[in-house]
Amino acid sequence: MVQMQSTNPHFLLTDAGLAAMFEVFDDLHDAATEGTIDHLTPVNRRELVGWLQELVYTAQETIAEIEKQGARQARQQPTLQLVK
Repeated sequence: MVQMQSTNPHFLLTDAGLAAMFEVFDDLHDAATEGTIDHLTPVNRRELVGWLQELVYTAQETIAEIEKQGARQARQQPTLQLVK
């Protein structure tokens, strides 16, 4: 598979960009359900499935990294202790 050389963070990292990305996947799901995937994309099914698997894997790894980073930050936060 081809990897993108650059990304546009202004598109993907906004609520609107993420909503647009969700709409693409939702449309793809609808087309798959209705058996009209060939009307939506010229990408052959085998390649499309490969892309989807890569996207799912990357999304899962991103979630794991975000959660791991959150756990690290929680451990690094100082604990207040009451001294008498």
